[in-house]
Amino acid sequence: MRVTQTLTCDIKDLSHDGRGVGRVNGKAYFIDGALPEEKVTFGVTVQKRNFGEGRLTNIQSGSAYRVTPECKYFSKCGGCSLQHLEHSQQVEFKKQQILKTLGRSNIAVENILDPLSGNANHYRRRARLAVQRARDGEFLVGFRNARSNRIEPVSHCLVLDPALDALLTKLPSFLGNLKRDIKITSAELVVGDNALAMAIDASRDISLEETNAILQEMKQSTVAQLWWRDSTASSYQRLDKGTQSLEFEVSDDVKIGFEPGQFIQVNGVINRQMIDQMLKLVCKNINGVAVDLFCGSGNLSLPLARHFKRVIGVEGYSSLVDAARRNADFNKISNAEFLVADLNKVGDLNVVTKIASKIDLVVLDPPRQGAAGAMPWVVKSRAKQIMYISCHPSTMVRDAEVLMEAGYKLKHIGAMDMFPHTTHIESMAVFEL
Repeated sequence: MRVTQTLTCDIKDLSHDGRGVGRVNGKAYFIDGALPEEKVTFGVTVQKRNFGEGRLTNIQSGSAYRVTPECKYFSKCGGCSLQHLEHSQQVEFKKQQILKTLGRSNIAVENILDPLSGNANHYRRRARLAVQRARDGEFLVGFRNARSNRIEPVSHCLVLDPALDALLTKLPSFLGNLKRDIKITSAELVVGDNALAMAIDASRDISLEETNAILQEMKQSTVAQLWWRDSTASSYQRLDKGTQSLEFEVSDDVKIGFEPGQFIQVNGVINRQMIDQMLKLVCKNINGVAVDLFCGSGNLSLPLARHFKRVIGVEGYSSLVDAARRNADFNKISNAEFLVADLNKVGDLNVVTKIASKIDLVVLDPPRQGAAGAMPWVVKSRAKQIMYISCHPSTMVRDAEVLMEAGYKLKHIGAMDMFPHTTHIESMAVFEL
């Protein structure tokens, strides 16, 4: 973006997206790369009536928490926008963002949990990479630039699991076995506790010749699985003829099987911590019923089934419900059942009420848009406890207001650093009647 003028200000806060916030003549400016307690010079890139945006050009006095980013792609790649802030302060920032969002709605909490945190690097067990073919025929693999659609080619990524990071340099060579008429749009790399997979999105189906060429080259690496999806398909198809599924442990006594394209929590360490904390906070009842909305493939439902008489998981995607049922069978869990329902329609959820007249616990793990469509049913269930796992503070607070109006109290809330170095904010909240 073109710089229209240069200004100087003191940075007082961080915005929800990690930009420094300062004021010039009373007007707020959001400045990429600036941190609280700094005095900075910045170039103005956007000038609106009530606010402006800018890009850092000089730090006149720096924050005690500023660190030198380890990644050479920082500020170019659109991923790790907080890597210049000490990790402990990243976690504190996320905690404060949650509390500020609650405060704006005057929602009181009885207990603030310690944040769940782990290693800031090498935590991602899944990544979706952008792919395009250059004019010379070579493939460029990387991530989208910050605030643009351009690909930043990368050969190393600090936050990827080491096995996935090692695959980055090999991926263009694998794709080089494809003919020039094919367009590759993205590649998903995923590692389980037991295997590594590569899944490709392409403009057409892959030929047998191309498949064999890629598989032959893959034999020289640690990649165990090859999956493919052309533009007409809704799911990936496995090409390497293997039968072993990808698996990861979610607790000491539960394993989850999954496929590329299915939702999983990408940070395995925090996922384990999240489930451990969930089981500590819920009122376990060997004669009770727990309902898990947005249950996915059973990440939360199956650990809960070890502590409740009955667990009912509800999900909008039939493929995930099928996966959850397979995972229940794999773990020899017979007291968990899974249903397909539109979680944006209260009427669809009445099927749960028909088979469970008394519900002790409702767990929600919705996407960023929250669970507004399900909240009337949740309130009507009169469950003693509601556990809400959120990836967006604003929609969580919006849904929390519905619970508070129905008589629930916010007993516990805590941040979860599921995505270190980024501004993504995850939290766990427990409401009780």
